[in-house]
Amino acid sequence: MGMGGRRIAAGVATGVLVAVLAGCSSGGSKDAKGVASGAPSSVSASTAGPAGTAAAPVPAAGAPTPAPAAAAAGSASAPAGAPTPAAVETPGADLEGVLLDDKVVGQVLPDAKAMAGWEEEKRKVDTADHTVTCTAAVPCTGKPLSGSVRFSSGDVVARFIVETLPSRDAAKNRLKETYTSYAAGPFKKIDAPALGSESQAFQGPLAEGEGVGIVVRSGTVVASVTTEGGPVDVAATRRFAVMLVKRIEQAQAGKTPDAGLGLA
Repeated sequence: MGMGGRRIAAGVATGVLVAVLAGCSSGGSKDAKGVASGAPSSVSASTAGPAGTAAAPVPAAGAPTPAPAAAAAGSASAPAGAPTPAAVETPGADLEGVLLDDKVVGQVLPDAKAMAGWEEEKRKVDTADHTVTCTAAVPCTGKPLSGSVRFSSGDVVARFIVETLPSRDAAKNRLKETYTSYAAGPFKKIDAPALGSESQAFQGPLAEGEGVGIVVRSGTVVASVTTEGGPVDVAATRRFAVMLVKRIEQAQAGKTPDAGLGLA
């Protein structure tokens, strides 16, 4: 296949990765933010039910090769004023709890308290097909959901996405779809310690430059965390992913999600 054919194939395969993250930067986030603020902390994953491979990052449009790394190393993991992480056990329970309440999903997504030193930019909780943005006036309880939130610190951008599925088997299938989407695009697998029920880390060109994406299944939830805009920092991205998985597990256990960077 010629270079043109490969680019077209990669574009088609990774196109689904763009939809959810695009939603993270689109309008309507204020409504969802109101949902999250109405309850204790925050979840959703560019990852949700039927809709998509949204758990993956946004590839840079038309970029066949990774963009060079920039910014200061470690900026994603330790912005000014961020608490020092405590040494804790890596989360890894394969819980069966199903998260189909948009308010709970909103709590799973990290908030300003969890992301000390970072500025929240966009937040959304949708039905899995992204046709309805969940709000207090239009709740989405009982449906597969997709949620996302974006934070920034200097030039570094961190995105959190979650998809809720009705069973662990459905979540396993969604995870395979997400892995396939990454593999079809300009991303490469990279080594990172296992996380959640199962996970895989990737590196490639994202919207703000070369970045890292970690895709995780935690029981019935598929989630992803990406960092970009600075030098590639797998450890920092994984730290965010550990926090997100802890919040998911707390919600699955019927607790209010409150894990933050200081506990990750």
